[in-house]
Amino acid sequence: MQTALAFGQSADLVFVRDRLRDRFGPVFDAMRHDPISQLVKASISGRTYDDISSAAFERLVARYPNVEDLAVAPVEEIEAVICGVTYAENKAFHLRAALRMIKAHQGEIALDFLLDWPIDLALRWLEGLPGVGHKVASAVLNFSTLRKRIFVVDTHVLRVLQRFGFVGTKADSEDAGDAIMAAADSFDTDDLYELHWLLKYLGQQVCTHGIAHCSECPLAAMCMKRVRPEKTLSHPVLLAEQTAQPA
Repeated sequence: MQTALAFGQSADLVFVRDRLRDRFGPVFDAMRHDPISQLVKASISGRTYDDISSAAFERLVARYPNVEDLAVAPVEEIEAVICGVTYAENKAFHLRAALRMIKAHQGEIALDFLLDWPIDLALRWLEGLPGVGHKVASAVLNFSTLRKRIFVVDTHVLRVLQRFGFVGTKADSEDAGDAIMAAADSFDTDDLYELHWLLKYLGQQVCTHGIAHCSECPLAAMCMKRVRPEKTLSHPVLLAEQTAQPA
Protein backbone atom coordinates (compact mmCIF):
# COMPACT_ATOMS: atom_id res chain seq x y z
CA MET A 1 0.00 0.00 0.00
CA GLN A 2 1.32 3.41 -0.97
CA THR A 3 1.21 6.27 1.52
CA ALA A 4 0.40 9.94 1.01
CA LEU A 5 3.57 12.03 0.84
CA ALA A 6 2.55 15.57 0.03
CA PHE A 7 -0.90 16.78 1.04
CA GLY A 8 -1.23 14.78 4.23
CA GLN A 9 -4.18 16.36 6.03
CA SER A 10 -7.73 17.09 4.95
CA ALA A 11 -7.05 20.83 5.30
CA ASP A 12 -4.43 20.47 2.57
CA LEU A 13 -7.00 18.88 0.26
CA VAL A 14 -9.30 21.79 0.96
CA PHE A 15 -6.49 24.11 -0.13
CA VAL A 16 -5.93 22.02 -3.27
CA ARG A 17 -9.62 22.06 -4.10
CA ASP A 18 -9.86 25.82 -3.54
CA ARG A 19 -6.85 26.56 -5.73
CA LEU A 20 -8.22 24.36 -8.49
CA ARG A 21 -11.62 26.02 -8.16
CA ASP A 22 -9.91 29.36 -8.72
CA ARG A 23 -8.49 27.99 -11.98
CA PHE A 24 -11.34 25.87 -13.33
CA GLY A 25 -14.35 27.08 -11.37
CA PRO A 26 -16.45 25.00 -8.98
CA VAL A 27 -17.81 21.68 -10.22
CA PHE A 28 -21.43 21.22 -9.24
CA ASP A 29 -23.06 17.85 -8.86
CA ALA A 30 -24.27 16.83 -12.30
CA MET A 31 -27.51 15.00 -12.97
CA ARG A 32 -26.51 11.52 -11.89
CA HIS A 33 -27.17 8.34 -13.83
CA ASP A 34 -28.81 5.35 -12.21
CA PRO A 35 -26.20 2.73 -11.16
CA ILE A 36 -26.66 0.49 -14.20
CA SER A 37 -26.34 3.37 -16.64
CA GLN A 38 -23.23 4.54 -14.80
CA LEU A 39 -21.81 1.02 -14.98
CA VAL A 40 -22.36 0.97 -18.74
CA LYS A 41 -20.86 4.44 -19.19
CA ALA A 42 -17.82 3.75 -17.03
CA SER A 43 -17.24 0.32 -18.57
CA ILE A 44 -16.76 1.73 -22.07
CA SER A 45 -14.84 4.88 -21.10
CA GLY A 46 -11.48 3.48 -20.00
CA ARG A 47 -8.43 4.58 -22.01
CA THR A 48 -10.72 6.66 -24.23
CA TYR A 49 -11.23 10.40 -24.63
CA ASP A 50 -14.35 11.66 -22.87
CA ASP A 51 -16.06 13.00 -26.00
CA ILE A 52 -15.63 9.66 -27.78
CA SER A 53 -16.86 7.54 -24.88
CA SER A 54 -19.77 9.89 -24.17
CA ALA A 55 -20.89 9.69 -27.80
CA ALA A 56 -20.62 5.88 -27.68
CA PHE A 57 -22.71 5.81 -24.52
CA GLU A 58 -25.40 7.94 -26.13
CA ARG A 59 -25.46 5.58 -29.11
CA LEU A 60 -25.91 2.63 -26.75
CA VAL A 61 -28.81 4.33 -25.00
CA ALA A 62 -30.44 5.13 -28.33
CA ARG A 63 -29.93 1.61 -29.70
CA TYR A 64 -30.89 -0.22 -26.48
CA PRO A 65 -33.28 1.97 -24.45
CA ASN A 66 -34.06 -1.12 -22.38
CA VAL A 67 -30.93 -2.52 -20.76
CA GLU A 68 -32.43 -6.02 -21.00
CA ASP A 69 -32.03 -5.73 -24.77
CA LEU A 70 -28.38 -4.76 -24.35
CA ALA A 71 -27.78 -7.84 -22.22
CA VAL A 72 -28.98 -10.17 -25.00
CA ALA A 73 -27.55 -8.32 -27.99
CA PRO A 74 -24.78 -10.00 -30.02
CA VAL A 75 -21.31 -8.89 -28.94
CA GLU A 76 -20.51 -7.91 -32.52
CA GLU A 77 -23.53 -5.63 -32.58
CA ILE A 78 -22.57 -3.93 -29.31
CA GLU A 79 -19.01 -3.54 -30.57
CA ALA A 80 -20.29 -1.81 -33.72
CA VAL A 81 -22.36 0.63 -31.64
CA ILE A 82 -19.41 1.61 -29.42
CA CYS A 83 -16.84 1.68 -32.23
CA GLY A 84 -14.24 4.34 -31.59
CA VAL A 85 -13.66 3.50 -27.94
CA THR A 86 -10.43 1.73 -27.10
CA TYR A 87 -10.65 -2.07 -26.95
CA ALA A 88 -14.26 -1.98 -28.19
CA GLU A 89 -14.43 -5.75 -28.73
CA ASN A 90 -13.30 -6.59 -25.19
CA LYS A 91 -15.55 -3.94 -23.67
CA ALA A 92 -18.57 -5.19 -25.58
CA PHE A 93 -17.94 -8.75 -24.42
CA HIS A 94 -17.35 -7.84 -20.77
CA LEU A 95 -20.24 -5.37 -20.61
CA ARG A 96 -22.76 -7.92 -21.83
CA ALA A 97 -21.31 -10.55 -19.48
CA ALA A 98 -21.52 -8.16 -16.51
CA LEU A 99 -25.15 -7.33 -17.20
CA ARG A 100 -26.00 -11.00 -17.52
CA MET A 101 -24.23 -11.79 -14.24
CA ILE A 102 -26.21 -9.09 -12.46
CA LYS A 103 -29.42 -10.55 -13.87
CA ALA A 104 -28.41 -14.05 -12.77
CA HIS A 105 -27.58 -12.89 -9.23
CA GLN A 106 -30.45 -10.46 -8.66
CA GLY A 107 -33.21 -11.59 -10.99
CA GLU A 108 -33.14 -8.19 -12.69
CA ILE A 109 -30.54 -5.85 -14.15
CA ALA A 110 -30.37 -3.35 -11.31
CA LEU A 111 -27.82 -2.29 -8.71
CA ASP A 112 -30.03 -0.28 -6.36
CA PHE A 113 -29.62 -3.01 -3.74
CA LEU A 114 -26.08 -1.69 -3.16
CA LEU A 115 -27.48 1.51 -1.65
CA ASP A 116 -27.61 0.01 1.83
CA TRP A 117 -24.40 -1.98 1.56
CA PRO A 118 -21.15 -0.91 3.23
CA ILE A 119 -18.83 0.73 0.71
CA ASP A 120 -16.10 -1.91 0.90
CA LEU A 121 -18.57 -4.75 0.37
CA ALA A 122 -20.30 -2.97 -2.51
CA LEU A 123 -16.94 -2.21 -4.11
CA ARG A 124 -15.77 -5.81 -3.96
CA TRP A 125 -19.09 -7.08 -5.30
CA LEU A 126 -18.84 -4.81 -8.32
CA GLU A 127 -15.20 -5.77 -8.88
CA GLY A 128 -16.38 -9.36 -9.18
CA LEU A 129 -18.23 -8.50 -12.37
CA PRO A 130 -16.54 -9.21 -15.73
CA GLY A 131 -14.35 -6.31 -16.87
CA VAL A 132 -15.06 -4.21 -13.78
CA GLY A 133 -11.95 -2.92 -12.03
CA HIS A 134 -11.50 -0.54 -9.14
CA LYS A 135 -12.02 2.63 -11.19
CA VAL A 136 -15.28 1.49 -12.79
CA ALA A 137 -16.61 0.16 -9.48
CA SER A 138 -15.74 3.40 -7.70
CA ALA A 139 -17.41 5.44 -10.44
CA VAL A 140 -20.61 3.44 -10.08
CA LEU A 141 -20.64 4.04 -6.33
CA ASN A 142 -19.75 7.76 -6.32
CA PHE A 143 -20.98 9.15 -9.65
CA SER A 144 -24.36 7.41 -9.75
CA THR A 145 -27.47 7.95 -7.68
CA LEU A 146 -25.92 5.60 -5.09
CA ARG A 147 -23.80 8.61 -4.02
CA LYS A 148 -21.30 6.57 -1.99
CA ARG A 149 -18.40 8.29 -0.25
CA ILE A 150 -15.50 6.99 -2.34
CA PHE A 151 -12.92 8.74 -4.54
CA VAL A 152 -12.62 7.87 -8.22
CA VAL A 153 -9.12 7.75 -9.74
CA ASP A 154 -8.71 7.67 -13.51
CA THR A 155 -5.53 7.91 -15.59
CA HIS A 156 -5.39 11.72 -15.43
CA VAL A 157 -5.95 11.89 -11.68
CA LEU A 158 -3.40 9.15 -11.01
CA ARG A 159 -0.80 10.91 -13.15
CA VAL A 160 -1.27 14.18 -11.25
CA LEU A 161 -1.08 12.48 -7.85
CA GLN A 162 2.07 10.58 -8.86
CA ARG A 163 3.83 13.67 -10.21
CA PHE A 164 2.97 15.61 -7.08
CA GLY A 165 4.42 12.86 -4.92
CA PHE A 166 1.07 12.28 -3.22
CA VAL A 167 1.53 8.59 -4.07
CA GLY A 168 4.53 6.72 -5.40
CA THR A 169 5.18 6.26 -9.09
CA LYS A 170 4.16 2.59 -8.86
CA ALA A 171 0.85 3.32 -7.15
CA ASP A 172 -2.30 2.17 -8.90
CA SER A 173 -5.77 3.70 -8.81
CA GLU A 174 -6.72 1.80 -5.67
CA ASP A 175 -3.60 3.00 -3.84
CA ALA A 176 -4.29 6.58 -4.87
CA GLY A 177 -7.94 6.37 -3.90
CA ASP A 178 -7.03 5.01 -0.48
CA ALA A 179 -4.49 7.80 0.02
CA ILE A 180 -7.05 10.47 -0.86
CA MET A 181 -9.65 8.96 1.43
CA ALA A 182 -7.15 8.84 4.30
CA ALA A 183 -6.59 12.58 3.89
CA ALA A 184 -10.17 13.61 3.12
CA ASP A 185 -12.00 13.02 6.38
CA SER A 186 -13.81 16.37 6.05
CA PHE A 187 -14.97 15.66 2.48
CA ASP A 188 -18.44 14.34 1.79
CA THR A 189 -19.62 12.48 -1.33
CA ASP A 190 -20.11 15.62 -3.40
CA ASP A 191 -16.75 17.06 -2.29
CA LEU A 192 -15.01 13.90 -3.52
CA TYR A 193 -16.95 14.09 -6.78
CA GLU A 194 -15.77 17.67 -7.30
CA LEU A 195 -12.17 16.91 -6.32
CA HIS A 196 -12.05 14.13 -8.90
CA TRP A 197 -13.13 16.43 -11.71
CA LEU A 198 -10.87 19.29 -10.66
CA LEU A 199 -7.82 17.02 -10.58
CA LYS A 200 -8.90 15.49 -13.89
CA TYR A 201 -9.14 18.94 -15.50
CA LEU A 202 -5.65 19.69 -14.20
CA GLY A 203 -4.39 16.47 -15.77
CA GLN A 204 -6.16 17.10 -19.06
CA GLN A 205 -5.25 20.76 -19.49
CA VAL A 206 -2.08 21.51 -17.51
CA CYS A 207 -0.29 18.44 -16.12
CA THR A 208 -0.87 16.51 -19.33
CA HIS A 209 0.39 13.14 -20.49
CA GLY A 210 2.86 14.53 -23.01
CA ILE A 211 4.02 17.68 -21.25
CA ALA A 212 3.67 19.23 -17.80
CA HIS A 213 3.01 22.97 -18.01
CA CYS A 214 4.32 23.69 -14.54
CA SER A 215 4.44 27.45 -15.08
CA GLU A 216 0.66 27.37 -15.56
CA CYS A 217 -0.13 25.04 -12.66
CA PRO A 218 -1.99 26.55 -9.69
CA LEU A 219 -0.40 23.90 -7.45
CA ALA A 220 3.20 24.09 -8.70
CA ALA A 221 4.55 25.56 -5.47
CA MET A 222 3.47 22.50 -3.46
CA CYS A 223 4.48 19.82 -6.00
CA MET A 224 6.98 17.53 -4.29
CA LYS A 225 8.08 15.85 -7.52
CA ARG A 226 7.86 18.85 -9.72
CA VAL A 227 8.50 18.21 -13.40
CA ARG A 228 10.68 20.93 -14.89
CA PRO A 229 8.57 23.46 -16.81
CA GLU A 230 7.77 22.79 -20.45
CA LYS A 231 9.81 19.58 -20.72
CA THR A 232 8.66 16.98 -23.17
CA LEU A 233 8.97 13.20 -23.06
CA SER A 234 12.75 13.39 -22.71
CA HIS A 235 12.14 13.87 -19.00
CA PRO A 236 12.35 10.51 -17.13
CA VAL A 237 9.08 11.07 -15.26
CA LEU A 238 7.30 11.58 -18.54
CA LEU A 239 9.15 8.79 -20.30
CA ALA A 240 7.69 6.36 -17.79
CA GLU A 241 4.23 7.39 -19.00
CA GLN A 242 4.70 7.01 -22.74
CA THR A 243 2.36 4.03 -22.91
CA ALA A 244 -0.43 5.70 -20.94
CA GLN A 245 -3.74 6.26 -22.68
CA PRO A 246 -6.50 8.80 -22.08
CA ALA A 247 -9.20 7.90 -19.56
